[in-house]
Formats: sequence, structure tokens, C-alpha cells
Amino acid sequence: MSLAAETREAVRQRPTLYDALRAGILNYTAAADSLDIDGDTEAIATALRRFGESLSTEDGDEKPDRSMTVRMESGISRVDTDAQLAVGGVGFGTNAATAPASDVAEASPSLTAIQATGDVDSDLLATVLDRLRIADIEVRAAGVADDALVVVVPRRAGATALRLVEAAA
Repeated sequence: MSLAAETREAVRQRPTLYDALRAGILNYTAAADSLDIDGDTEAIATALRRFGESLSTEDGDEKPDRSMTVRMESGISRVDTDAQLAVGGVGFGTNAATAPASDVAEASPSLTAIQATGDVDSDLLATVLDRLRIADIEVRAAGVADDALVVVVPRRAGATALRLVEAAA
């Protein structure tokens, strides 16, 4: 494997490094020193620089224009033996959730669901989860299916989570 290929693989194993490289805010030499790659630091830094340039020219750098509705809802319930989570009539199976739906108590008054419908996808869910993590908001369950995205958070964090979901779009 070439030094450039090894560098790209090492970056892909570290999402924060990948994001910093894609955003163009990476200190290439410091990043090269932090990677466990045999080779000259300057050569690795050059490989990082070139990889970053290729990322900035790929499609998808622009945020999609999203049309969606975001709302908050309490009263989450389990709907069948497969432990699907349903909010506002939209079901999310455990395969689409970041936390098992069985962890969410039936009609728990201590939890709030934030539901976005419209132009939603897994990229938006990833952004939402990152923003909630940064805000130190625990996510009890999350999923995206068809044209709906749901995150379940503690009740007291509901309003902040709603704003973060809206801002992520």
C-alpha cells in the first residue's frame, strides 16, 4: 500500500480528523505526527494536504436545501413485539435506532421526541446526533425512515434539542 493510500485509510478511521481535513482547518504536520504511519512526517503531511484538496472538490460539500417540519411530542410508546418506537404514527424499528427501543419506557413522561418530517436523511441524523452530543444531551433513541427523523431525549432537554434539529437543517 502506498504512503498516500495508507494516509487516506488512517484518516478514514478517525472521523474528527476526516471532518477537520474536509473543512480545511487541519494542521497537516501535527496530524501527520499523530498518525501511526511509517514514513517521513513531511511526506505524510503532503499526502494529507492532497487528500484534503480532493475532498473539497467532491460533490456534497454544499448543504442540501431542506424543506421540513420539526415538532416536539411527549407520550412515546412501544407499538408491537418487535419493539418499534412510534411517534405521531411513524414507527422506527430497532435496526434504525441508535439505542434499543426497549430502553424507552412505555409512554414515559420523562422523555420527549423531536420529530422532523420532510427532506430528511441519514446525513441529517448524523449531524443532529453530533450537535446533541456537543450540547451534552443524552439521546435515548434515534432513527430515520422514509421522510421522518426522530430523536428521543430527556424531557428537560426537549426545547434545546428542538432548536438544534431545526438549526441542523
